[in-house]
Amino acid sequence: MLHMVVMTHGPDTCAAAHPEIMEKAKEAMERMNEAASGLDVSIQGSWINPPGHTFFILADAPNAHVVNGLTMELGLFEWNTVTVHPVMTLQEAMAMAQEGR
Repeated sequence: MLHMVVMTHGPDTCAAAHPEIMEKAKEAMERMNEAASGLDVSIQGSWINPPGHTFFILADAPNAHVVNGLTMELGLFEWNTVTVHPVMTLQEAMAMAQEGR
């Protein structure tokens, strides 16, 4: 199941402006794939909107609890507000609609 992780922060906790948070962010990004594989999570991609102070991660995982666990293990919640959204591709949604589900 795909999950879109959306992490937001403000200028006051932006890694680009605060060296101590940058170190935490770098460490988390370096450990992400290893930590994810240990939790049966596969990272499909990641994106950032720098002026919007928003970071996105697409993760394939058994459930949202596991994805939450990954963000906690990496400490990403320490400077971000983290939300996890179950998502599907547009093609999957259209197939469901055609099936009447």
